[in-house]
Amino acid sequence: MEEEHTQRKLAAILAADVVGYSRLMETDEAGTLARLKILQDQLLNPATAQFGGRVFKTTGDGALAEFPSIVDAVQCAIAIQRGVSAENTEQSAQPPLKLRIGISLGDVIIEGQDLYGNGVNIAARLETMADPGGICIAGNVYEQVRSLPDVHFKNLGDQQVKNIRHPVKAYKILIDGQPVTQTSRLLALTPSRRSMAAATVLSLTGLMIAWWEPWFQRIEKASVHRMAHALPEKPSIAVLPFTNMSQDKEQEFFADGITEDIITDLSKISGIFVVARNSSFTYKGKPVRIRQVAEELGVRYVLEGSVRRADEKLRITTQLSDVINGKHLWSNRFDRDVKDVFAVQSEVASQVVKAMAVTLKANELDRLYQKYAANIKAYDAFVRARRMVDPPGKESLAIAQDLFRRAIELDPGFAGGYAGLAFSFSTKSRLRIDASPEEDARKSLEYAEKAIRVDPNFAWSYIALAGAHLANDDPDAAVDAARQAVQLQPNGYEENLFLGFYLNFAGQSSEAVERLEFAHRISPVESVRGLAFLANAYFMNGQYAESEALRKRRIEKFPVRNPNPYIWMAATQSLLGKNDAAAETARQLIRFRPNFRMSKWRFFDSFKLAENRKRLYEAAIRAGIPE
Repeated sequence: MEEEHTQRKLAAILAADVVGYSRLMETDEAGTLARLKILQDQLLNPATAQFGGRVFKTTGDGALAEFPSIVDAVQCAIAIQRGVSAENTEQSAQPPLKLRIGISLGDVIIEGQDLYGNGVNIAARLETMADPGGICIAGNVYEQVRSLPDVHFKNLGDQQVKNIRHPVKAYKILIDGQPVTQTSRLLALTPSRRSMAAATVLSLTGLMIAWWEPWFQRIEKASVHRMAHALPEKPSIAVLPFTNMSQDKEQEFFADGITEDIITDLSKISGIFVVARNSSFTYKGKPVRIRQVAEELGVRYVLEGSVRRADEKLRITTQLSDVINGKHLWSNRFDRDVKDVFAVQSEVASQVVKAMAVTLKANELDRLYQKYAANIKAYDAFVRARRMVDPPGKESLAIAQDLFRRAIELDPGFAGGYAGLAFSFSTKSRLRIDASPEEDARKSLEYAEKAIRVDPNFAWSYIALAGAHLANDDPDAAVDAARQAVQLQPNGYEENLFLGFYLNFAGQSSEAVERLEFAHRISPVESVRGLAFLANAYFMNGQYAESEALRKRRIEKFPVRNPNPYIWMAATQSLLGKNDAAAETARQLIRFRPNFRMSKWRFFDSFKLAENRKRLYEAAIRAGIPE
């Protein structure tokens, strides 16, 4: 008979053991057992489950647990030691319980519910090297977790451990620069208070969650005085890009899409100030402290998270921090099917709103739980396409249109594909990218109207409709459509940005400036669009000095061989009386576009007021741009 194949797998193993258990039992057997049960039932077991792990063996005074994720295993160990070592404010005649924890990553043998092998043995040996209240990890674990925020490590070098042939490289984990060794408030209670404490723990779930929540490390407080932008009157929040924890790097788009949709959902709430993705995504992949984020973006709250997608399963973890007060307000983990991703996004946004104590207006809760797409692949295609239209170019728009068509093919009931095609066609028409701008304008309006018929509550459809109206020389209709987008997304960056853009074409430059300045506050990290749109509005509003300053930054930060910024700059400098500077700007344009003529530039034709068109045209000619 053929020998049965041994089942193996790679796993992160956590070994925990009570320090001095035999001595504690000799001193107070009943009391020690009672405290141990509280530790296991109310901290160790729930924390392990919270981090996706499984306790597969207990040894009276210790436990062994497995985790599919190394990061989860380490974060769980930190949370457990934090819980056990919560500062003791009461004197006790009983010595506190303390744990040592060891963590390894290795190949293990599966036998029923039990695990064996070097991965288990090394974790157990590392546990003995840990300080009381401390954590010791293997070198291969360190390589995976070395970038965790606020966690530091001490290299113990190569260690020869019992029954393991080769030396094991070991590291000690330091939290806030020090091992956690203080005593536990709950576990150090006197015997007369233990029964009361045990009953209290069962009801105070929130307290226990705080002891083992995934990110229970202290955070640095942000200073209002150091903030680069004034703190808004409304509760303000930045959502950092969720980390892609999946093996497949292609899931970056998926993780980014979840982040963007949470930002979008939050921007539907009129009582919240939400930083736009354009700014929060500048921190993607960078090791930043949330204090820095809060101070640079001028917000009180920061939401962080991670996404792990494996086949049709999804895990999303989230954490909300009040950075001004240095507190973690809320965290949660969602294990769902991928098809339920939209419901999870809405649930995250709803929980964040609740944690920030924001009162919702009528219909705002319904908006949070509104689904736009039914097919996750259509959603993926839409997210990828959105990346390609900013900034626009001939090749990038062609790729985006293919992806938008793919979204429609996969989910005809999702408005995003139609809105995306409308937006791309209006952009091509306005920038004269193809030979038939009139046909592009017609298609843009056709797709925008289709998008709104499919879903009248999808804000981006109205942004696309506004662009289609502008491409068809109707700036007033463009403003009306953009106002509908803002009504659906009061704090949306693109909604306010494009409303300001279209207001400027409609001759309402004063309100255009207000909207665009608000959009800049929503997304304080400067972008091509943000700088260009606001500079144009300043020009039309007669604020030439402000327009020139922004235009200079736009050309310096985002240099392009596009005539538009040079035409606006030359005209602005001419109206400021800076004739030499205006002439030099005109010469720069002529150097890379020697055949350019203002009479061929169709951009200003979209402005409603003849006075505005004339002012821009004549100032550019005076600067020296050929007529």
